[in-house]
Amino acid sequence: MKDLFVGIDLGIEEKKTSAICILEGRDQKIFLLKNWCKNCQDILGKEVFKKLKPYLKKVKVVAVDSPLTRGKGKGKMRLFEKFFSRKLFREAKINPVPPAFIPKVCDLSFKLRKNLEKEGFTLDINLIETSSRLVNSFISYSNILKDIRMPCKTKNQKSAFLTALVAFLHSNFQTRYIGYKDGFLFLPKISFWKKEWRKKFYFAWKERPRLKYRYLITNIFEK
Repeated sequence: MKDLFVGIDLGIEEKKTSAICILEGRDQKIFLLKNWCKNCQDILGKEVFKKLKPYLKKVKVVAVDSPLTRGKGKGKMRLFEKFFSRKLFREAKINPVPPAFIPKVCDLSFKLRKNLEKEGFTLDINLIETSSRLVNSFISYSNILKDIRMPCKTKNQKSAFLTALVAFLHSNFQTRYIGYKDGFLFLPKISFWKKEWRKKFYFAWKERPRLKYRYLITNIFEK
């Protein structure tokens, strides 16, 4: 049986700002699910789970570009979001959006998480959170995509494709995490990154205030 890998760019329930990408895996290679790609379109947030459900038995990993957990305190920011809100990432406009800024999206993502858990998916195992903004900036496409072209027509669809790509990499133990008990973010392993971002991230991590981020953990630097 062929494995499927799902990426979801989640918007809000009543607007067509969500997209789903489904990739097919064979022999550790990825392929577009042609029937899905042919009819790919932005959809209402409330339609996401319904459209996805018929495929779930074959899905190995689901990755979501939306908060699957919530932090505490002002802004409900999680520790990894605070780290990525530092000047370096803000100036590049790639820092993840804090949950407090997108409450309707978060409400839907928590519903989606609950529905997926009922279908047997487990958070941080085969149901993971990622950020297409970070992935798009960090990775070198030539290191990952050799025989596949991104067919996406809209920004939401592109985000879903990148998120599905992370789902595929995760199944092959080629992702790394950053986070704390309030939530983990998964990204492609650092060997897939552009050299400039490997260096920038290394110095951002090295220069982080030790007391402020003493609980933040990552395995990004592992090979």
